[in-house]
Amino acid sequence: TSDAGRLGFLPLAEWDEHNSYDEDVPSRLRYSIEWKVVVNNKTLSKDTEQDVVLAPSAYWRLYLRAKVDKLLSRKLPHGRHVKCDDTSVVTSVNDRSERDLTKRFDDMDVDWLLVERQLMRWGGLLRSGKKLRVDLSFNYVELAPPPAAARNRGNKRGSSATQSMLADRASQLDAEQETSASASVWRDVYALMRCPGPPCNRGPHCWRDPLGKKHYKLQTHHLKALIQLVEEGHVLHTHNDVPDDIREQLYAEEDQRRDRQAAGRSGGTMSRASLPPITITNVLPPHSGQSPSTTSTSSAPSSMERASRRMSLDIPGPRDLAVVAYSQWQQSNVADEAQKMEYQKACDITLLEMLDLEQLHEDQDYDFFIQNGVKRGVARRYVRDIGRWAELHKSTCNREQES
Repeated sequence: TSDAGRLGFLPLAEWDEHNSYDEDVPSRLRYSIEWKVVVNNKTLSKDTEQDVVLAPSAYWRLYLRAKVDKLLSRKLPHGRHVKCDDTSVVTSVNDRSERDLTKRFDDMDVDWLLVERQLMRWGGLLRSGKKLRVDLSFNYVELAPPPAAARNRGNKRGSSATQSMLADRASQLDAEQETSASASVWRDVYALMRCPGPPCNRGPHCWRDPLGKKHYKLQTHHLKALIQLVEEGHVLHTHNDVPDDIREQLYAEEDQRRDRQAAGRSGGTMSRASLPPITITNVLPPHSGQSPSTTSTSSAPSSMERASRRMSLDIPGPRDLAVVAYSQWQQSNVADEAQKMEYQKACDITLLEMLDLEQLHEDQDYDFFIQNGVKRGVARRYVRDIGRWAELHKSTCNREQES
């Protein structure tokens, strides 16, 4: 069957949140999302998103993730701490001849591509008047402080490597607690920020940016700062509650790490010693809005390689439209619908984060897209081919001007 008449999702660049998209004859895939938040097997709240035309992955990043976090912060009593254990996803159509697609994912790491493929398979049923639906259940468990006996297990001799690791961790926490007023706060923060493991390699603790799901490695001074905030009354139920000053510190450290990697790739033209260090303090800035000079320095200077990329790329026209045009070019070079969807996903992520092609070309950070759910091969090519497309695009624009 040709893909020409196949229904697809609305690209993020064409999205208008004030449009209902309730068409008698659908031109795009349209579905509803029924979602609920469950804590300790008890439904905390539920809601419905109607006439969704964006791809589920884009709608999740743009709207739904923030709604879930906001609901938790509003509904949970102060002092209760929870973490997402798993997410149940059921994709369905009201046609008896079709079976539901039921999947379970750890934490909130949903493979949206599976859901999107299934919805696209049912596009013909949508045209015939059937309804598509995605049911999401975010299942949380409450984090309770361990009993005092558990905190002393580190003093006992373990019989396995796992017991030894637990004992070392407990001993570390006990030592840290000498400067803390509440042992449970330490354990809650450490538990919330624990790295989920592969595909993340930032462990043992990391912060997951809600706006892009990128993982940032947390050092001891970051965790201490978060603990101090909680002890002062700051709410820290989810990763979205991490304050801006700590986020900026993590962004700055990540920028310096990338610059060092870029310097290494360029043959060591910029030594590590030439990069200014980021100054970090364990004392939190005052809440009055003043920024102490010891919080973090400005970003490290760009490497020669990054400067060269920035100078060599000059794309005419609006930057956001260039992202759309580039993504359409990538999609035109593949026949497989799944790959086209991955390139569209990369486009949506780029626009959602307000990035442009020059920034992507300068950073050469395809891992950013992989961490946001884009398949590795597409992520690598999406970043790598920008320079080639820019030359083709400029040549086309020049020919049009001459004619």
